[in-house]
Amino acid sequence: MKFSLALATLAASGFAAAQEEVNDVNINGTPEEDRAGIIGLTTNSTCKTVPGKMEMVNVMLDKDDHPDALQLLSRLGRALDDDGVFAIHDNPAWTVIQMNATEECIRVLDDMAEVSVVEKEAKVQSFLAQKTGAPWGLQRVSNEAGASGDPQGQSFTYSFEDEGLGAGVDVYVIDTGVRTSHVVFGGRAVEGFSFDGSAADGDGHGTHVAGTAAGNKFGIAQNANIIAVKVLGDDGSGSSSNTIAGMNWVINNHIKRKAQPGFVGSIMQMSWGLQTIAATVDQAIEGAIDQGIHVSVAAGNDGADACRISPSHLGGANSAVVTVGSINIKNAVSSFSNIGTCVDIFAPGEKILSAWNVGDEVINFLSGTSMATPMNSGVMATLMQADPANLGQNPAALKAKLLSMGRKDVISGNLAGSPNLLLSNGVDGQVAARRRRTVTGSPAAWAKDLVNNGIEPRFVINSTDSPVRHF
Repeated sequence: MKFSLALATLAASGFAAAQEEVNDVNINGTPEEDRAGIIGLTTNSTCKTVPGKMEMVNVMLDKDDHPDALQLLSRLGRALDDDGVFAIHDNPAWTVIQMNATEECIRVLDDMAEVSVVEKEAKVQSFLAQKTGAPWGLQRVSNEAGASGDPQGQSFTYSFEDEGLGAGVDVYVIDTGVRTSHVVFGGRAVEGFSFDGSAADGDGHGTHVAGTAAGNKFGIAQNANIIAVKVLGDDGSGSSSNTIAGMNWVINNHIKRKAQPGFVGSIMQMSWGLQTIAATVDQAIEGAIDQGIHVSVAAGNDGADACRISPSHLGGANSAVVTVGSINIKNAVSSFSNIGTCVDIFAPGEKILSAWNVGDEVINFLSGTSMATPMNSGVMATLMQADPANLGQNPAALKAKLLSMGRKDVISGNLAGSPNLLLSNGVDGQVAARRRRTVTGSPAAWAKDLVNNGIEPRFVINSTDSPVRHF
């Protein structure tokens, strides 16, 4: 059961002293005028704990009569430290006792003059929040029916319940760097580690990935922190030694961050892979997991078995790493996506629009499992923020939660042993049907049409077709 912070403070101080006073009260000595309307001046056995017959109730006291909650509990034969008494919430407006009670006890409480309302606990459902003008991938992960139409259009809707959207979570984008000044990051992106001393993203891949994971408008976890860890060069390639150096920095920084207020947890977002299995890279990742760091990796873009290379082979039943494959807007496995038993889940990875590196208001389309992976990282961040105690720094538990929420049996195409599981944020946002657009002509003509039909005017679209990234 949850206790409020205010209650915990009261119980540790003033309530303890008040309890001693209650123990010394002589009920029979209460003045007659103070007994008016009181039911059961002596202990009422009806409200004793009865295993299997108790329900959680909220007992609101009549504030006008200035009732003593502890004294009322005493008359019921209960005390604040009983297993079935969960909290007393007290403020100038009202006092509420939260406790377990039988049906008989509920009737006794309802007859007490000091009690304003007795009500059984009710389930609270949050209202769905939505953001329109989103890329198709955000609608796909937050809508049971999926998305349809032009994957390069922006007439889609991102639905979510918890508006925290990853607040307090650090997403380490281990990549080509990040253009931290881009407007979609809203000041939440910072430079961390760089293998060559320059934090600049000369390639664009890292900036695009960061925007999908946690950028405003185009990203999933729109309140998460983005930390650039540059281990790949301007041509999108790098070495295992640089990736290990970057992960070493992440682990040490994660340990420092754990002591800071508001910190929830860390994710290593890695949209890259080797051409073989590298034990040192694998052990570096496993060491990060041992420190409570979550790991999201790309399956790879060779249309082959993800189990043959690092780090994607760590997925599946092999570890707490989450390996991500790609689908298109029709829920079909992307032709380039690696597959097999080491893939844990699939996410949107074709024609994904996100931030670009050549300007603070420039955006671009890319395709690849590199684009699907930050979708997964973003959902992981939102789950961590929503349940920090259980998921913030427990990679195995978060992976289990993530996979349990996936949409089952909606993917078509060659899975080759991969689970038929599509990434979901746990929300089924009902979206109204929208008009489909057909655009012909050059990429520049299409880009102009897109700006006029949904993209904010400040954004500039890089209208050249971007190739699928292979590692």
